[in-house]
Amino acid sequence: MKTLLPPNSTDLEIKLAEVGNDAFDLPSIRILKDIDHLPSQFLPYIAWQKSVDYWDGSWQEELKRKVIKESRDLHRLKGTPAAIKKALEPFGYEVNIIEWFEVEPNLVPGTFKLEIDLIGKPLNSDTTAEINRLVGETKAASRHVTDIQFTTNSPVPVYIATGYQRAVTVSSYTRSI
Repeated sequence: MKTLLPPNSTDLEIKLAEVGNDAFDLPSIRILKDIDHLPSQFLPYIAWQKSVDYWDGSWQEELKRKVIKESRDLHRLKGTPAAIKKALEPFGYEVNIIEWFEVEPNLVPGTFKLEIDLIGKPLNSDTTAEINRLVGETKAASRHVTDIQFTTNSPVPVYIATGYQRAVTVSSYTRSI
């Protein structure tokens, strides 16, 4: 038997280690490690264990599993432009980040603009609130959003919303094909 116990372990410690040796090979423990086969009622608890920043019980099961799986990578990237893109990716949005130094004339240093393509998904107050929350949680604290522009590939209505410091202006017009 392999053990991490030191050579001067007592008989009691050795016996306890032997009894617990197979505990982590139980099928129930192995299932908890496999997010794809985990029963759905355990997902909120595993999300908490994996430090998922935001959880919504009304999400579809596939989205919940994807958010749990990507939590570790997201924490590694937190504070970078890639983190913002990755945070919005599970929801099916295409994100373009324009940093202050990438436009002429330059924006205020430390600021950035977001262009978000909703890819045919509707734009409503819940969507804008969710995007603002995700961006606020993943961006660096020293960076500030000056402008958010939403577009959708819907063939008839096109919605554009621009946000400045928590205020959102929404306009709608139709686009001809």
